[in-house]
Parts: sequence; structure tokens; C-alpha cells
Amino acid sequence: MSNETLLLNALAQASCSGEELRQSLGLVEADFRPAARNLWLDGLIQGQLADGCCSAPCGTMCVSAMKLDRVWQLSKKGRLRLKVLSARSDAS
Repeated sequence: MSNETLLLNALAQASCSGEELRQSLGLVEADFRPAARNLWLDGLIQGQLADGCCSAPCGTMCVSAMKLDRVWQLSKKGRLRLKVLSARSDAS
């Protein structure tokens, strides 16, 4: 399973800060940052309203993008991507 998929699955369970997410997955920063960046670029994760996020998957333009102290959550697109990945794994 890719690091991106691990991040998506973890965020499906609960929203948390980027640092909490990194620690819960046991990833070193060198592995975590590129995976997280890809998810932000694809608009699969976003910040929370409480942190000033507009709740749109605006990628790296999000006020919370790649800020490890901010709370991250799946975007609608991210939830859909997880459903597709799940359906593909069920079909295998």
C-alpha cells in the first residue's frame, strides 16, 4: 500500500493535525512530506473551517496545506477516491 493510500485511510478514520497523522503512521518526515504533498496537489485533503479553510479542495493554495500544526481532513474528492480504491481491492 502506498504512503498516499495510508494517509487517506488514516484521515478517513479521524481528522487530525499533519504531525499527529505522521506520528500515528510511524512515517519519517522524508517519506511523509512527499505523500502528503501529492494528496494536497490532487485536492484529496483539505483544512478545516476552524483553521480558516474555505472547505474547498483547493490543493496547495489551502491555508492549511502542508502545515503540520493544522488539522487535515479528507475532501469530498478524497472520500470518493477511497471508495474507488476500496472497490478495486474488493474486486481483486
